[in-house]
Amino acid sequence: MKFVGLISLLLVGLYMVTNWLFINVLPHRYIFDKDELMTMVNQTLERNPDGNSTAILTDLGASLHDRYGKFINELNFDEWVFNNAGGAMGSMFVLHASVTEYLIFFGTAVGTEGHTGVHYADDHFMMLTKYQMAHTAGELEPEVYYPGSSHHLKRGVAKQYHMPGGAWALELAQGWIPAMLPFGFLDTLSSTMDIETLWKTVKISAVNMVRNALWGKI
Repeated sequence: MKFVGLISLLLVGLYMVTNWLFINVLPHRYIFDKDELMTMVNQTLERNPDGNSTAILTDLGASLHDRYGKFINELNFDEWVFNNAGGAMGSMFVLHASVTEYLIFFGTAVGTEGHTGVHYADDHFMMLTKYQMAHTAGELEPEVYYPGSSHHLKRGVAKQYHMPGGAWALELAQGWIPAMLPFGFLDTLSSTMDIETLWKTVKISAVNMVRNALWGKI
């Protein structure tokens, strides 16, 4: 019983420390501003009124690289990877990954639906094409987010979500990013067995986090 009590005390202490850091320290380590990114998204959409996905992602990727320099990976369609998490499947390109932030392009050509996961981070899902629907337990009508709008999934909140084929978004997460990684890995180990994709995802995440840390961005 003493051992259980000690473990419980350590877990409570760990939570208190990480939560204090989340509120008081992590925001000072962020380099991305959600409002600025949303402005860039809308400017990109205005330049591409026909809604062509390739043109929008290419245009926005270039603008992000111009704005944030070495902290943004140049868009390369050969470096996209699948992402299976919460029963949903899509593909993503990692623009930035560090201990406190990630910025990715995420979407699906054929449609998907699943669980958002519960994260130790705030997630901002900025729609570029089509739409995203979200459902909170107890709400009988869906939230619907169209191009130029952002779905803010707050830390610790869970929802169901749906995206039709051809829906693409810019996704910003800010918080304890390593704590989000198991959500992105467990579907591989429990169902898909797509070890190659898992290895690519781990490699991309690790390389980006270490490189950005060496540049002073945690």
